Amino acid sequence: MNLRKKLTMHFLSHFIFLLVVIIGLIIIALVSLSFIISQSEMKSDFSRTSKEYMEHAIEIKGQEVNINQDVKDSVKKNEGWLQVVNRDGSVIGQYNTPSELPDSYTFMDILSLENRMYRMKYWEIPNGRVVVYGEKVRSIEIKNDLTTMDGFPEISKEVQDYLVQNDAWIQIYNSEGEMIRDYFAPETLHYSANELLEIKEEPWNSKYDLSLYRPDSSTLLYVIGTENTYYSPDAITDGMINRSFIKGFLIVSTILGILITVLGLWYGKKFGVPLLYMMKWINDMSEGKYVSPLNKKGVSPLLNKAGMLHKRYAFFKDVVHSLEKLTSTLKKNEQIQQKMDQTREEWITGLSHDLKTPISSIYGYSTLLASDSYTWSQSEMNEFGQIIQDKSNYMSELIEDLNLTYRLKNDALPLHKERIDVVSFLQKWMPQYQSPDKPILLETAHQAVYLGVDPKWFTRIMNNLVVNAIKHNPIGTIIKIGVLKSEDSIIISVEDNGTGIDSESIQNLFNRYYRGGNTKDSDNGSGLGMAIAHQLVSAHDGIVEVTSKLNSGTTIRLIFPHEQNRKNA
Repeated sequence: MNLRKKLTMHFLSHFIFLLVVIIGLIIIALVSLSFIISQSEMKSDFSRTSKEYMEHAIEIKGQEVNINQDVKDSVKKNEGWLQVVNRDGSVIGQYNTPSELPDSYTFMDILSLENRMYRMKYWEIPNGRVVVYGEKVRSIEIKNDLTTMDGFPEISKEVQDYLVQNDAWIQIYNSEGEMIRDYFAPETLHYSANELLEIKEEPWNSKYDLSLYRPDSSTLLYVIGTENTYYSPDAITDGMINRSFIKGFLIVSTILGILITVLGLWYGKKFGVPLLYMMKWINDMSEGKYVSPLNKKGVSPLLNKAGMLHKRYAFFKDVVHSLEKLTSTLKKNEQIQQKMDQTREEWITGLSHDLKTPISSIYGYSTLLASDSYTWSQSEMNEFGQIIQDKSNYMSELIEDLNLTYRLKNDALPLHKERIDVVSFLQKWMPQYQSPDKPILLETAHQAVYLGVDPKWFTRIMNNLVVNAIKHNPIGTIIKIGVLKSEDSIIISVEDNGTGIDSESIQNLFNRYYRGGNTKDSDNGSGLGMAIAHQLVSAHDGIVEVTSKLNSGTTIRLIFPHEQNRKNA
């Protein structure tokens, strides 16, 4: 998998993980918040407890019922009671229940219980079970006590004394909703019909606990009130909920902040450190430092103690390997360039010497001819002229070789190919180099082998190869020229049994700046001969192979493809 796909998969998986964590935290926060809100409502007024919280707070296993301690504490605080009723009406669990409550219920029993003395609340929980909560209402108790007094609803002295003793009051309203009389009620207190209905639905919002009484065949309504011990208005509860929400939000935000910070530090360590290191590495290479950077301890941070790639860089191992390869290549190229520069300098020095020597000869002999102090014979002048001509030709050849190699390098040499018989061509060409000291033999099993080449430059190739073999081998060396035709190529070889070539010379044999032998001798040539031969073979779409062994000889093979020959024929 390439680096782009690895990064994509890595960041995508981490993004999904972070998204799942955030969603999980939000869900946990919302669930926790809902329970906090339910607990807040339960503590202020148990009847406001949510069904979901009640399902969580009451655990039923068979006929065994376990009630959450927070529920018990809230029930007891509100002086209420709790029963869990099965679908058949039987009570399977209860807490703080008065002795007067039954062990089983019918529909009418629950209704009559509510009408008599209790404010009731019901929650249906799974499997058809019902949680019944009741709490005594102080105003109902007062109403019941008043209705048992003689003469009530007449407000007698006894009734007034009872109201004072129990911190209660009475307001009397007519059918039009006008308050016509009150006893011990707050002066500015006045209820409308809607307000009385709202108080009945949400008694926790009322500062006073109210009970209504209407005598038979009367148009008057008696409102009996006392202080509401469960007074917990929505504004207070909403404030508690808001504080709980803010608290939950801060907790979730803190956790997310810590998580993001940890992830940021982790990403910085996992990706930032390796990337900064690799950027420094690249910058060092741009400044010519072809080695991986070291840390403050002077060791490479890429490797662990076991000598393996450190896990911090394992994700970028492909990039690290590429940088190592690039560093090695650049270092090697620099070394090659330095060696080539040195070789080129040596070559230029040698070539300058080769040019200086014939120039010195030309200058010397021309000075002698121009001198009036001595009269030269015709034979001496002919000899001087011949030397000057030879040296001039030598210089001309050097300059021509230098020009030719750069033309070949820039593909600026036109080729005029012809289809020639190589065997016949070599037979006519060889005699000019024949010598009893270094005989040249032609070996081939073919009568004729046709090849598409430029005759002029093909001659130059063979001249350079054979002259090189003659020049650098001792007397008695035998030079063999072979011609072989195979299915896919034509091979021309130049083989000798001379001194051979060392490995370094083989590697530099076709280098323009490499000169074998002693460069101080004028007959050693420009050092361009083998480079020119190689470039000319390449221009004919051929390749050159060299094999040699010291003191055993050298073989140079020129391989030309058939396809190119047919195309050029």
